[in-house]
Amino acid sequence: MEFKVKDISHKFIDSLSDGVFSIALTLLGLDVLSLAHGISKSEDFNAAMFEHWPTFFAYALGFVVLFSWWYQYHVTSQYVVGTTATVVWNHGITMAWVALMPFAAALLAENINKPNMKWAVFYFGICLFGQSFTLTIQFLLVKLFKGNTTITFTEDFMLSSFSQQARFKFLLLFNAVPALLGSILISISLLNAWIALTGYGLYIFTLVTPVRNLNRLKPIVMKMAN
Repeated sequence: MEFKVKDISHKFIDSLSDGVFSIALTLLGLDVLSLAHGISKSEDFNAAMFEHWPTFFAYALGFVVLFSWWYQYHVTSQYVVGTTATVVWNHGITMAWVALMPFAAALLAENINKPNMKWAVFYFGICLFGQSFTLTIQFLLVKLFKGNTTITFTEDFMLSSFSQQARFKFLLLFNAVPALLGSILISISLLNAWIALTGYGLYIFTLVTPVRNLNRLKPIVMKMAN
């Protein structure tokens, strides 16, 4: 009997991801928490609150991004069976961008309506679309170097009837489309930060309902399969 070392269980990835998301969400609120002392000492409480609106805005934006990512992460990972190095590092790359989102939100909060706003919006966009960029690159590199691109899904997932090649193409497209959109919006940020930020907001709005989004993709997926 030939013995081979098997890869780690997906439950370990899920445990790590929940921890990273929890810490990132907590860090996100620290900038808001730090305002309490100064606001409380102000003679005009409400004016002081409004003065710091960029911090509250960045917190709200960052929270929606992180929670939407967590939601989508678990919506899709519940259908993944087993792991490979590609799957493990796919999740690891996602966690790297999750950990950076509090920094991106803090950078945005400090620079809205200030001379460096375009750069704050630029780097917030890098963090917002970063996982789409890096996952697209990962898929292409693994394919180029003939690594294991196999991802196995449960039978009730919409990609389960696809061949491995068709799954690879769909997942590549799934990440490449947001990466292209992100490239456009990030470039716009250097010309007009507010237009780019509005574009980010519209994109973030599409992230809040991953179940509905995936169900809307089903007809497209079925067409690709046929």
